[in-house]
Amino acid sequence: MKTEEIVKEWAKTRGYRAAVGSVSLLEEVRNSLRKRREAGEIEAGFYRDNLDIFTYLDGVPLENPRSVILVAVPMPAYVLAFTVGDKRIETILPPTYVRYRKTFAEVRDNLAATLLGSGFRVELLNAPLKALANRLGLLFYGRNNVGYIDGLGSYFQLVGLVSDLPFEEKKMPPRPAEKLLPRCEECRICAAACPTGAIEKERILIHAEKCYTLFSESPNPIPENLNPPSPKCIIGCLRCQELCPENKGLLRRENAVVSFDAEETEAFLGMKPEADGRALERVQAKFQELGLSEGLPVFRRNLERLLRIHGLIPD
Repeated sequence: MKTEEIVKEWAKTRGYRAAVGSVSLLEEVRNSLRKRREAGEIEAGFYRDNLDIFTYLDGVPLENPRSVILVAVPMPAYVLAFTVGDKRIETILPPTYVRYRKTFAEVRDNLAATLLGSGFRVELLNAPLKALANRLGLLFYGRNNVGYIDGLGSYFQLVGLVSDLPFEEKKMPPRPAEKLLPRCEECRICAAACPTGAIEKERILIHAEKCYTLFSESPNPIPENLNPPSPKCIIGCLRCQELCPENKGLLRRENAVVSFDAEETEAFLGMKPEADGRALERVQAKFQELGLSEGLPVFRRNLERLLRIHGLIPD
């Protein structure tokens, strides 16, 4: 059985989608990003902070890496509830935030177990996964620069792996740098809906440095006049995805495994300096369970801001 068939059969049994290609794609994608930066299509600061961090094959513990494997794991958005006074406030965590790193490790370990005894290995890949998945035909770009997969819409998490599994190079015609969803050729709903002007009506590549998601993830102050486009999102933004016709009937929301009572919410926000330290410990443990403990200051800032915008706590 060929490498592609092995991986796709493994993915199918788990409800995943997968694509396999040669490691040569890594250099192809890296060069494409560099050219866009040099041409000024990608803002220099954004490139430095978000695209220059990829290590590609550097540090990968494989003697002879031969193939890259992209796996799409279906993901819902999660409802994360806080209690303020006697009110239950529901916020939304878009897909890919909850247990992000754990999902990578689980997919790698699961495929490694499947290959156990074959002599082949898989390791995690630090590279522009969406660009790789697009070139492999696993996903199409929407005009909002979000990836879409038929039957999944945009609600999935990409996991990148590199392996010494052999991959037979095929003679293929030159591939475009981005493949756009056919629907997007005429549709401009997301561009009209984006309040920051990050999405242009005639350009595939968005102005990522203007995207609200970037502001919400950064520890730097969010401009006071910039309200969350998706009013309940505690991080990120789902505005363009919620309105996208390609996602119709595919968006799922599930309750997160944890919620925060009034004492925990007050301790988290620092509303009562004399609050019992055990409440804050519970908060930290719950965020850790969600795989979000690294960004606690950002989540605290975002939650406080959301509550102020909706008049639930005083300015």
